Amino acid sequence: MSSSGAPVGPRLPPGEFIDLPERGRLFVRRMEGPPHSPTVVLLHGWTATADLNWYPTFEPLSRRASVLAFDHRGHGLGLPTGRFRLSECASDVLAVADALGIDRFVCVGYSMGGAIAQLAARAAPSRIIGLVLGATATSFRGRGLRAIRFGLLPMVAAASRLTPVSLRSWGWEQTVRSLIGTDMSRWAQAEILKGDPQALLDAGTELFNFDSSSWIAELAMPVAQIRTIGDKVVPDYLQQELTDASYIDGAEVFSYRGGHASVVTDFDSFWGCLSPALDSVGVPNPSVSGMTG
Repeated sequence: MSSSGAPVGPRLPPGEFIDLPERGRLFVRRMEGPPHSPTVVLLHGWTATADLNWYPTFEPLSRRASVLAFDHRGHGLGLPTGRFRLSECASDVLAVADALGIDRFVCVGYSMGGAIAQLAARAAPSRIIGLVLGATATSFRGRGLRAIRFGLLPMVAAASRLTPVSLRSWGWEQTVRSLIGTDMSRWAQAEILKGDPQALLDAGTELFNFDSSSWIAELAMPVAQIRTIGDKVVPDYLQQELTDASYIDGAEVFSYRGGHASVVTDFDSFWGCLSPALDSVGVPNPSVSGMTG
């Protein structure tokens, strides 16, 4: 803990607030990569923040590309939102790039961030030059008991809107601390608790309704997938649907055995897939280029 009593987290890249016309002020983190390297935009998962999802990734990724990350609407320090929409998050990606003068870039999306990356690529195929989709799917609904449980989220979100804000926040804090508190540091808890509980519920509803299976094959940019085998949050069969050649023609697939949090808890395995995935979508590895040149 710091002298102020705030939880102490990992070292993070520098950040700044930027103004997005007609949207508001947004906090972004940036790291410059090698000269003339592309920009990689990191898109985080549901209920997380960019810092929590990507803190081990920032430094090694910056050795081969410029890195940009920010919190999605209703998450962390993301833009406030009256009603969370994945399509608006995808539009935010392009607005941030516009504000920073970034014309073309690669998106790396994890879990919900993978859905946002798909939507952004569909909206601006000339600007997004590559996609890496990690622990994600073309649809998150699933089947059986999962679909039933997931299907309750719209009703829970609607009921939450009738609950006083203070009670809603208290309930979310108790949920975070009771369900995941024992396995998380105080810093990680604090990151999750920065989010707007209503927006997070609405985001779950959006994920329940998301389905890119009818159009993902139309994406023309290179696509790579990272599969987390044994993942209980986005099960193997949902990730397999993304792998299926009828959805993405020619996509390269990299996989390792790990749970949904392994992007942080088993970063070596995740990076072992992310690095070649970046190769496959056109993000050069300067160390390899130097060895072979």
